[in-house]
Amino acid sequence: MKTFFTLYFFLMSTSWIWAQTIISGKVTDAKKEVLAGASVYLKGTYDGATTDGQGNFKLATDEKDTATLIVSYIGYENSEQKVQLGKPITLTIVLTESKNATLNEVVITAGVFEASDEKRTTILKPLDIVTTAGAGADIFRALQSLPGTSQVGEQEGLFVRGGSGTETKAVIDGLIVQNPFFSSVPNVAQRGRFSPFQFKGTAFSTGGYSAQYGQALSSVLVLNSNDLPEKSQINGGINFASVYGGYTQRWEKTSLDFNGSYFNVGPILFNLNSQNIEWHKAPQGYSFASNFRKQTSATGMLKVYANLAGNTLGLTAPDETTDSGKSTFGLKNQNFYSNVSYTEAFDKGKLYIGFSQSFNKDDLRLDTADASRGDSRTQGRIMFTRDFTNDVAVSVGTELHTYEYKNQFDEYKTSFRDVYWANFLETDVHITHKLVGRAGIRNEYSQVIHRWNVAPRLSLAYKTSDYSQISLAYGQFYQNPNQLYLYINKKLDFEKAEHFILNYQRIRNDRTFRVEAYYKSYSQLVREFVDEPFDANAFRFPYGITDNSGGGYAQGFDVFFRDRKTFKNSEYWISYSYLDTKRLFANYLAKVMPSFASTHNFSVLYKRYFSKINLQANASYTYSSGRPYYNPNEQEFMSAHTPAYHNLSMSFNYLTSIGGNFTVIYAEVSNVLGTQNVFGYRYSADGKNRIPTSPPTYRSVFLGVNITIDKLKKSNS
Repeated sequence: MKTFFTLYFFLMSTSWIWAQTIISGKVTDAKKEVLAGASVYLKGTYDGATTDGQGNFKLATDEKDTATLIVSYIGYENSEQKVQLGKPITLTIVLTESKNATLNEVVITAGVFEASDEKRTTILKPLDIVTTAGAGADIFRALQSLPGTSQVGEQEGLFVRGGSGTETKAVIDGLIVQNPFFSSVPNVAQRGRFSPFQFKGTAFSTGGYSAQYGQALSSVLVLNSNDLPEKSQINGGINFASVYGGYTQRWEKTSLDFNGSYFNVGPILFNLNSQNIEWHKAPQGYSFASNFRKQTSATGMLKVYANLAGNTLGLTAPDETTDSGKSTFGLKNQNFYSNVSYTEAFDKGKLYIGFSQSFNKDDLRLDTADASRGDSRTQGRIMFTRDFTNDVAVSVGTELHTYEYKNQFDEYKTSFRDVYWANFLETDVHITHKLVGRAGIRNEYSQVIHRWNVAPRLSLAYKTSDYSQISLAYGQFYQNPNQLYLYINKKLDFEKAEHFILNYQRIRNDRTFRVEAYYKSYSQLVREFVDEPFDANAFRFPYGITDNSGGGYAQGFDVFFRDRKTFKNSEYWISYSYLDTKRLFANYLAKVMPSFASTHNFSVLYKRYFSKINLQANASYTYSSGRPYYNPNEQEFMSAHTPAYHNLSMSFNYLTSIGGNFTVIYAEVSNVLGTQNVFGYRYSADGKNRIPTSPPTYRSVFLGVNITIDKLKKSNS
């Protein structure tokens, strides 16, 4: 339930004055050949330009003092240089060809959306995420604007290409995050725990991902945290739901920051926005986080991150399955997460070492019963990458996890402990000037089920022109059964998925077009066998006989188009997905489309920056065709469908100055038209009455302000 106060963190590296500085120049390569279409921008700002046919560029900025000018071009090393602002600047920038330029001409793109400054397949950056209207600055909700995802508003998670929310894993600096979302609440989707501005790069895989990662049948979200911040500063703000603040100290090769927040959505937010849920305790809580960064050498970096958080809430909801017609739910959560990573580059090689710990405890009140659930995970990971020639690079690594799950309902207690071990080997090969291949293999062992698996992965990419390419990917992917099943049956096997992907991508003149077709085969899915009528409650606790006899498929295609060129100071992107999927799993009675999947998903986003009034306006529209749900009055299982989902949202960011300090005032209206979307229905035992599963509110309004004090640079050494 964390509110959307991360919107403004992109301002942490900027400052403000009213006069503009003009920066112009030319970009060439070492042979003095002009580079048309190179990206030129000031780090951490909206200010940027693209070189024309003669390699020339020109941009204006309201920044003051110093800034970092970044120039990037496909196949070349990025150029970064400090510039002194205040007077017109003219530059000639020479880019050097990447040492692996021939390999980088072709990039594996099948199933992967990259978002980092180094990759040509850039899709979303942190600023894209926090300016996506309706996403509330949440990474996972913003990613639902990309093709391949389904609109599921009653459960947390990324539901990708017919997969459930548990089939997508989040990875930070190479390490799996045990609890990337706030704790589950029945019929209320929870936010992600992390700000997008903690990360310098985001890679979202919709399938066919690298052998470096496992335990995810559908996809992985790979997040790489920031390095050293540019400068010392103080940041703080207040909004309709929270108050927060942070302090960052930057030394020459070291930095340390502390951040804290308190949120309570009841006093203003719930009173302003009419609720569909009867809250007897509005969500409220706190978080404290700290980052330590140290540059250990010219090519080495040590990162330490820790976060402690807690929250409470309570609600009463209509429930046709109970005698009273209502049910109550109370939650008190405590969560701790820490992550340590070290990287060091050598001649033609790179070493990575990572370690993390996490702990999560939920104390629950279910009507008159007390319950609790908890988990903990400790993991370590080592990986070494080496370029053996200009055409061959090899990565090898191992990882070890120990984790424990506990569950209690009144006097009934269940628990188990697992040791998970995995090894992987992956090779990138430049086969020809236009053809690149990646072959990998991963093997895993789970102690709790006493099983091994071996998962091969293969990808190919062929450059069809200077601006386009096609990619193929194949892979096998395994995942442990859900912990609820392992409480009652530890003789289960891994669940399995097999991916086949064909991708075409074209990038030119700040326009990206992608189309991707896929087929995914499921096997060894866990099934439940009970002698009672079907229970559609996704939060039920299984108790019947279970085995791995389930299976299914998912097939379809995704289309994505992004344009940052056609309209001045504007960009837009369009996504469409077609999905055909059926599966027999869990307590399902037949092989059908699952309740979390929809055949058609469409979204369009538009963003415009009005430089004269320092305002960015954002709008998004999302459509999803009706999802299947169980109606006991229908003869055919899961044959009923919800109404189509519609959501039009808008947000605004106004940049100004208060007391000489950079300030942003931000506002968002989610679901502007107040469309009464429905995610499903719950029926009474006799099938005569039903209750819709609706979002907590049909329309929400949010407002806040953030101030950055960046006058601490005199203390930097």
